[in-house]
Amino acid sequence: MKRKWVLGGLALVVLVVFAFLPAIQEGIEIQQYNQEARRQKIRNDIAQMRAEIRANGWDFEVDVNEAMQYSIDQLCSFKPELKPQDYDLEAEIDDGASAAALPSYYMGYATPIKNQGSCGSCWAFATIGAMEAAIKKRKGVTYDLSEQYLVSCNSYGYGCNGGWFAFGMCKSPGAILESCFPYKAVDAPCSYCSYPTRYKLYSYGSVSNNVTSIKTAIYNYGCVAAAVYVNSYFQAYKSGTFASCQNYSPNHAIILCGWDDARGAWRLKNSWGTGWGESGYMWIKYGCSQVGYGSTRCTYY
Repeated sequence: MKRKWVLGGLALVVLVVFAFLPAIQEGIEIQQYNQEARRQKIRNDIAQMRAEIRANGWDFEVDVNEAMQYSIDQLCSFKPELKPQDYDLEAEIDDGASAAALPSYYMGYATPIKNQGSCGSCWAFATIGAMEAAIKKRKGVTYDLSEQYLVSCNSYGYGCNGGWFAFGMCKSPGAILESCFPYKAVDAPCSYCSYPTRYKLYSYGSVSNNVTSIKTAIYNYGCVAAAVYVNSYFQAYKSGTFASCQNYSPNHAIILCGWDDARGAWRLKNSWGTGWGESGYMWIKYGCSQVGYGSTRCTYY
């Protein structure tokens, strides 16, 4: 009797599957059509960008990359309006490097490229990237610190929907290791390992948005966190010196970690994985698309 019930149940399942099979198949076909339509749009966009790059004589290339699976709004959520009123910006410190003393080409103390995924946490990656660089310059070691801790545990209301730099949190109570709170690319609850080791900044402060001041800060402190305006050309960047400049309000936080006067450009470290740009990096013309906005340097104990 039990076997009959089992066989009857299986027969019913088969009937239900066959009944819904056309709808399932239709759904798959629609999804495939939408995916192919999106891929074709991206290919068309790339072709149009290449045509404009040639027309303008710009010296950079664009191509399809992994960051293009997300919208610019998903990736770029640096929000100047969220800058806290008590943001502790100290006076800019000049440790003796002058414009004449600075080399024409320099690379700072950048740590490995990371990937923020679809979470608009660029502000956290820029904060942590600058702090990791400061530690590397001070101690000669590379720490992998947790961006998710800043995303999930800040008291500013920042998250995947955007934010300003979180250096105050890295000063007190301090940053923690990636292994203590691994990156999840979502607004996860604040929950990390018991008794984490705290890594605390000694100070952080503003840097004037001009070439000499930013160079001096990179030279003296390792790297600087900064912001830039991102457009579709930036998102599709592959190599060369980026020059599709638009002076709208900055929407993306990045790291400036070096420069090349021969190019007239900054070495920009992004948080979109090594599949974007030049293994995660970009050359971008000085002053292009507000690059350098909000520049902040930090020091480690």
